[in-house]
Amino acid sequence: MKKKLVVYDFDKTIYDGETGVNFSVFYLKKYPLKSILFLITYSRYLFLYLFKIVNLSKIKEKYFKFLESHTKKEIQDLIDEFWETKKSKIYPWVKEELKKNKKEADFVIVSSASPLFLIENFLLSQGFDVIFGTKFVGDNQKKFVAQINGKNNKGDEKVKKLNRWAKQNNYEIEIVKFYSDSLADKPLYDIAKQKFWIKRGKILEGMPKRKTLIDKLFWN
Repeated sequence: MKKKLVVYDFDKTIYDGETGVNFSVFYLKKYPLKSILFLITYSRYLFLYLFKIVNLSKIKEKYFKFLESHTKKEIQDLIDEFWETKKSKIYPWVKEELKKNKKEADFVIVSSASPLFLIENFLLSQGFDVIFGTKFVGDNQKKFVAQINGKNNKGDEKVKKLNRWAKQNNYEIEIVKFYSDSLADKPLYDIAKQKFWIKRGKILEGMPKRKTLIDKLFWN
């Protein structure tokens, strides 16, 4: 069964920010002492990453270690409150573009490197059909575990995840449109019929022309 897809990245594509960073700042304001102690510990892992001693997945796992001290309900309450403060950072054009996408495709999908537990419920409530993100061991469990379940959802992994989803549902898929702010998503750009680059919140046709500093630091 053939299905047409419209696919979006999330951070700096739909949302004017970096979800993980913004969520940690939000958490810092609620739990300042606890957060400062955590950041002192975490800075060691960031230093090790910059010198290629640990990989990106490892520092991403350690980044959310602070949530292990909270219950499932506490975490969900934090996430809900976070999006109440940040939903205004969704780019103004997204609502109308999504309406158009719904007429053009069978599914409108977001595929992000951000943790799935941070973005899934919020994006479903905004009208997107399927959400892919980086899964953690603690997702939907009583006890959160700051350990990535599978692979970080970036680069080639985004394509593989889409293909696995299609196979599970017996779909033959065609990406009719893809939106991103970053060349980190070149594997998805390469297979999309129409490509859109989100530059400073504006839609441009085509792909980014060069890697950003963030690409060079975190998407090698």
